[in-house]
Amino acid sequence: MIKFRWTGCAGVEITQDGKTVLIDPYHTRLSAWKLFFGRHEPLSESLERYVGEIPGELSAIIVGHTHLDHAMDVPVLSRWCQGPVVGSRSLKTLMDISGAGKEVTVTWGRKRIDLFNGARLTMIPSRHGRAFFGRFPFPGEIDPAGKVPLKASGYRLGEMFTPKLEIGGKTFLHVGSANLVEEELDGHRCDVLLMCVPGWHKAPGYVSRLLEITKPQVVIPIHFDDFTRPVRRSGHYRQLSFLRMKEFTERVRSAAPGASFRKPRPFQTMLI
Repeated sequence: MIKFRWTGCAGVEITQDGKTVLIDPYHTRLSAWKLFFGRHEPLSESLERYVGEIPGELSAIIVGHTHLDHAMDVPVLSRWCQGPVVGSRSLKTLMDISGAGKEVTVTWGRKRIDLFNGARLTMIPSRHGRAFFGRFPFPGEIDPAGKVPLKASGYRLGEMFTPKLEIGGKTFLHVGSANLVEEELDGHRCDVLLMCVPGWHKAPGYVSRLLEITKPQVVIPIHFDDFTRPVRRSGHYRQLSFLRMKEFTERVRSAAPGASFRKPRPFQTMLI
Protein backbone atom coordinates (compact mmCIF):
# COMPACT_ATOMS: atom_id res chain seq x y z
CA MET A 1 0.00 0.00 0.00
CA ILE A 2 1.26 3.48 -0.92
CA LYS A 3 0.65 6.52 1.27
CA PHE A 4 0.05 9.78 -0.59
CA ARG A 5 -0.16 13.34 0.75
CA TRP A 6 -0.62 16.63 -1.06
CA THR A 7 1.32 19.32 0.83
CA GLY A 8 0.14 22.42 -1.02
CA CYS A 9 1.00 23.96 -4.41
CA ALA A 10 2.36 21.16 -6.63
CA GLY A 11 4.05 19.47 -3.67
CA VAL A 12 3.33 15.81 -2.97
CA GLU A 13 4.71 13.01 -0.79
CA ILE A 14 4.64 9.42 -1.98
CA THR A 15 5.65 6.84 0.65
CA GLN A 16 6.16 3.13 0.15
CA ASP A 17 7.87 0.66 2.52
CA GLY A 18 9.15 3.45 4.76
CA LYS A 19 10.72 5.50 1.97
CA THR A 20 9.30 8.88 0.97
CA VAL A 21 9.66 10.68 -2.36
CA LEU A 22 8.95 14.41 -2.54
CA ILE A 23 7.96 16.07 -5.80
CA ASP A 24 8.10 19.89 -6.07
CA PRO A 25 8.02 20.54 -2.31
CA TYR A 26 7.26 24.16 -1.29
CA HIS A 27 6.54 25.02 2.33
CA THR A 28 8.06 28.48 2.87
CA ARG A 29 4.98 30.07 1.21
CA LEU A 30 5.95 33.71 0.94
CA SER A 31 3.16 36.25 1.27
CA ALA A 32 2.15 38.14 -1.87
CA TRP A 33 4.03 41.20 -0.63
CA LYS A 34 7.23 39.24 0.01
CA LEU A 35 6.84 37.28 -3.21
CA PHE A 36 6.99 40.35 -5.42
CA PHE A 37 9.27 42.58 -3.35
CA GLY A 38 12.67 41.72 -1.99
CA ARG A 39 14.76 38.59 -1.60
CA HIS A 40 13.91 35.83 0.84
CA GLU A 41 15.43 32.59 2.05
CA PRO A 42 13.69 29.27 2.76
CA LEU A 43 12.49 28.85 6.34
CA SER A 44 15.08 26.30 7.49
CA GLU A 45 13.64 25.62 10.95
CA SER A 46 10.15 25.10 9.55
CA LEU A 47 11.50 22.75 6.90
CA GLU A 48 13.39 20.74 9.50
CA ARG A 49 10.18 20.30 11.49
CA TYR A 50 8.39 19.23 8.34
CA VAL A 51 10.99 16.57 7.51
CA GLY A 52 10.53 15.19 11.02
CA GLU A 53 6.84 14.70 10.25
CA ILE A 54 7.03 12.88 6.93
CA PRO A 55 5.86 9.26 7.14
CA GLY A 56 9.12 7.70 5.92
CA GLU A 57 12.82 8.29 5.38
CA LEU A 58 13.35 11.10 2.86
CA SER A 59 14.75 9.02 0.02
CA ALA A 60 14.44 11.20 -3.10
CA ILE A 61 13.46 14.70 -4.19
CA ILE A 62 12.20 15.32 -7.72
CA VAL A 63 11.75 18.76 -9.29
CA GLY A 64 9.75 19.24 -12.49
CA HIS A 65 10.84 22.87 -13.05
CA THR A 66 12.60 25.61 -11.12
CA HIS A 67 10.04 28.31 -10.45
CA LEU A 68 10.07 29.51 -6.84
CA ASP A 69 6.97 27.57 -5.76
CA HIS A 70 8.49 24.31 -7.01
CA ALA A 71 12.20 24.59 -6.20
CA MET A 72 12.92 27.27 -3.58
CA ASP A 73 12.96 24.89 -0.60
CA VAL A 74 14.91 22.08 -2.26
CA PRO A 75 18.47 23.19 -1.36
CA VAL A 76 17.51 23.17 2.34
CA LEU A 77 15.44 19.97 2.18
CA SER A 78 18.32 18.20 0.46
CA ARG A 79 20.24 18.24 3.77
CA TRP A 80 18.03 15.40 5.01
CA CYS A 81 17.67 13.49 1.74
CA GLN A 82 19.24 10.03 1.84
CA GLY A 83 18.93 9.49 -1.91
CA PRO A 84 19.03 11.39 -5.18
CA VAL A 85 17.84 14.91 -5.92
CA VAL A 86 16.68 14.91 -9.54
CA GLY A 87 16.01 17.86 -11.82
CA SER A 88 17.24 20.07 -14.61
CA ARG A 89 20.51 21.93 -15.14
CA SER A 90 18.73 24.94 -13.68
CA LEU A 91 18.13 23.01 -10.44
CA LYS A 92 21.82 22.14 -10.28
CA THR A 93 22.62 25.83 -10.65
CA LEU A 94 20.24 26.70 -7.81
CA MET A 95 21.82 24.06 -5.58
CA ASP A 96 25.33 25.28 -6.45
CA ILE A 97 24.70 28.98 -5.78
CA SER A 98 22.86 28.03 -2.56
CA GLY A 99 25.92 26.17 -1.28
CA ALA A 100 24.00 22.91 -0.94
CA GLY A 101 26.34 20.01 -0.45
CA LYS A 102 24.05 17.55 -2.24
CA GLU A 103 24.76 16.60 -5.84
CA VAL A 104 21.94 16.83 -8.36
CA THR A 105 21.15 14.05 -10.80
CA VAL A 106 20.73 16.21 -13.88
CA THR A 107 18.11 14.77 -16.17
CA TRP A 108 17.06 15.17 -19.75
CA GLY A 109 14.05 14.13 -21.72
CA ARG A 110 12.99 10.47 -21.45
CA LYS A 111 15.93 9.56 -19.22
CA ARG A 112 15.04 6.71 -16.83
CA ILE A 113 16.56 6.80 -13.37
CA ASP A 114 16.62 4.05 -10.76
CA LEU A 115 15.85 5.60 -7.36
CA PHE A 116 15.68 2.76 -4.80
CA ASN A 117 14.14 -0.69 -4.29
CA GLY A 118 12.72 -0.90 -7.78
CA ALA A 119 11.36 2.66 -7.81
CA ARG A 120 12.05 4.24 -11.20
CA LEU A 121 11.68 7.74 -12.59
CA THR A 122 11.22 9.02 -16.13
CA MET A 123 11.33 12.76 -16.78
CA ILE A 124 9.02 13.54 -19.70
CA PRO A 125 9.60 16.84 -21.54
CA SER A 126 6.68 19.20 -21.14
CA ARG A 127 5.80 22.89 -21.27
CA HIS A 128 4.51 25.37 -18.73
CA GLY A 129 0.94 26.60 -18.78
CA ARG A 130 0.18 30.17 -19.77
CA ALA A 131 -0.16 32.49 -16.80
CA PHE A 132 0.25 36.21 -16.19
CA PHE A 133 -1.59 37.64 -19.19
CA GLY A 134 -1.20 34.55 -21.33
CA ARG A 135 2.58 34.35 -21.10
CA PHE A 136 4.97 31.68 -19.88
CA PRO A 137 6.37 33.11 -16.61
CA PHE A 138 10.10 33.65 -16.08
CA PRO A 139 11.51 31.60 -18.98
CA GLY A 140 15.18 30.74 -19.23
CA GLU A 141 17.77 29.32 -16.87
CA ILE A 142 18.71 30.34 -13.32
CA ASP A 143 21.79 32.55 -13.54
CA PRO A 144 24.92 30.72 -12.31
CA ALA A 145 26.33 34.12 -11.32
CA GLY A 146 23.25 34.84 -9.21
CA LYS A 147 23.45 35.42 -5.49
CA VAL A 148 21.08 33.91 -2.95
CA PRO A 149 18.67 34.88 -1.67
CA LEU A 150 17.08 35.40 -5.08
CA LYS A 151 14.12 37.50 -6.09
CA ALA A 152 11.08 35.54 -7.26
CA SER A 153 12.03 36.44 -10.83
CA GLY A 154 15.43 34.82 -10.29
CA TYR A 155 13.80 31.39 -10.10
CA ARG A 156 13.68 30.88 -13.85
CA LEU A 157 11.67 28.07 -15.42
CA GLY A 158 14.58 26.03 -16.74
CA GLU A 159 13.70 22.86 -18.63
CA MET A 160 10.14 21.71 -17.97
CA PHE A 161 9.41 18.07 -17.15
CA THR A 162 6.49 15.90 -16.15
CA PRO A 163 7.90 13.33 -13.69
CA LYS A 164 6.65 9.76 -14.09
CA LEU A 165 7.31 7.74 -10.94
CA GLU A 166 6.93 3.96 -10.86
CA ILE A 167 6.82 2.76 -7.27
CA GLY A 168 5.22 -0.13 -5.38
CA GLY A 169 3.53 -1.47 -8.50
CA LYS A 170 1.83 1.88 -9.25
CA THR A 171 2.67 4.61 -11.74
CA PHE A 172 2.25 8.28 -10.78
CA LEU A 173 2.34 11.07 -13.35
CA HIS A 174 2.94 14.53 -11.89
CA VAL A 175 1.75 17.35 -14.17
CA GLY A 176 3.02 20.42 -12.34
CA SER A 177 1.68 22.98 -14.80
CA ALA A 178 -1.42 22.94 -16.99
CA ASN A 179 0.08 22.03 -20.33
CA LEU A 180 1.61 19.11 -22.19
CA VAL A 181 3.65 18.08 -25.21
CA GLU A 182 1.53 15.36 -26.79
CA GLU A 183 4.27 13.70 -28.82
CA GLU A 184 6.45 13.37 -25.70
CA LEU A 185 3.62 12.11 -23.49
CA ASP A 186 2.30 9.62 -26.02
CA GLY A 187 2.50 6.04 -24.68
CA HIS A 188 2.91 7.07 -21.04
CA ARG A 189 -0.03 5.61 -19.16
CA CYS A 190 -0.42 5.91 -15.41
CA ASP A 191 -2.45 4.67 -12.47
CA VAL A 192 -2.54 8.02 -10.67
CA LEU A 193 -2.59 11.35 -12.49
CA LEU A 194 -1.63 14.40 -10.40
CA MET A 195 -3.13 17.21 -12.43
CA CYS A 196 -2.40 20.94 -12.15
CA VAL A 197 -5.61 23.00 -12.20
CA PRO A 198 -4.74 26.72 -12.67
CA GLY A 199 -4.78 27.71 -16.33
CA TRP A 200 -6.40 24.45 -17.46
CA HIS A 201 -8.80 26.30 -19.80
CA LYS A 202 -5.96 28.24 -21.50
CA ALA A 203 -4.37 25.14 -23.02
CA PRO A 204 -6.72 23.65 -25.64
CA GLY A 205 -7.06 19.92 -25.17
CA TYR A 206 -5.15 19.87 -21.89
CA VAL A 207 -7.85 17.99 -20.02
CA SER A 208 -9.19 15.78 -22.79
CA ARG A 209 -5.88 14.82 -24.41
CA LEU A 210 -4.03 14.33 -21.13
CA LEU A 211 -6.69 11.93 -19.90
CA GLU A 212 -7.03 10.18 -23.25
CA ILE A 213 -3.29 9.50 -23.45
CA THR A 214 -2.59 8.56 -19.84
CA LYS A 215 -5.81 6.63 -19.03
CA PRO A 216 -5.52 6.99 -15.23
CA GLN A 217 -7.49 5.05 -12.66
CA VAL A 218 -7.29 7.94 -10.18
CA VAL A 219 -7.15 11.70 -10.86
CA ILE A 220 -5.94 13.99 -8.05
CA PRO A 221 -5.98 17.76 -8.70
CA ILE A 222 -3.04 19.78 -7.37
CA HIS A 223 -1.75 23.38 -7.28
CA PHE A 224 -5.21 24.88 -6.73
CA ASP A 225 -4.43 26.59 -3.42
CA ASP A 226 -3.34 30.20 -2.92
CA PHE A 227 0.36 29.64 -2.30
CA THR A 228 0.84 33.12 -0.83
CA ARG A 229 -1.10 31.99 2.25
CA PRO A 230 -0.26 29.23 4.72
CA VAL A 231 -1.73 25.75 4.75
CA ARG A 232 -2.51 24.18 8.10
CA ARG A 233 -1.91 20.65 9.29
CA SER A 234 -5.65 20.72 10.05
CA GLY A 235 -6.20 20.83 6.29
CA HIS A 236 -7.27 24.49 6.14
CA TYR A 237 -6.22 26.40 3.01
CA ARG A 238 -7.49 29.12 0.70
CA GLN A 239 -8.38 28.07 -2.84
CA LEU A 240 -7.23 30.21 -5.73
CA SER A 241 -9.84 32.39 -7.40
CA PHE A 242 -10.96 32.04 -11.03
CA LEU A 243 -10.09 28.35 -11.29
CA ARG A 244 -13.46 27.29 -12.68
CA MET A 245 -12.99 24.24 -10.45
CA LYS A 246 -16.53 22.95 -10.89
CA GLU A 247 -16.19 23.06 -14.67
CA PHE A 248 -12.74 21.45 -14.46
CA THR A 249 -14.12 18.62 -12.34
CA GLU A 250 -16.98 18.05 -14.76
CA ARG A 251 -14.58 18.00 -17.71
CA VAL A 252 -12.37 15.42 -16.02
CA ARG A 253 -15.28 13.19 -15.13
CA SER A 254 -16.68 13.45 -18.65
CA ALA A 255 -13.33 12.69 -20.30
CA ALA A 256 -12.45 9.84 -17.90
CA PRO A 257 -15.74 8.40 -16.62
CA GLY A 258 -14.05 5.28 -15.26
CA ALA A 259 -11.50 7.18 -13.16
CA SER A 260 -11.92 8.12 -9.53
CA PHE A 261 -11.64 11.90 -8.96
CA ARG A 262 -10.20 12.57 -5.48
CA LYS A 263 -9.79 16.19 -4.44
CA PRO A 264 -7.25 16.24 -1.58
CA ARG A 265 -6.86 18.39 1.49
CA PRO A 266 -3.35 19.42 2.58
CA PHE A 267 -1.55 16.74 4.60
CA GLN A 268 -4.51 14.35 4.35
CA THR A 269 -3.20 10.79 3.91
CA MET A 270 -4.64 8.86 0.99
CA LEU A 271 -4.02 5.16 0.48
CA ILE A 272 -3.33 4.25 -3.15
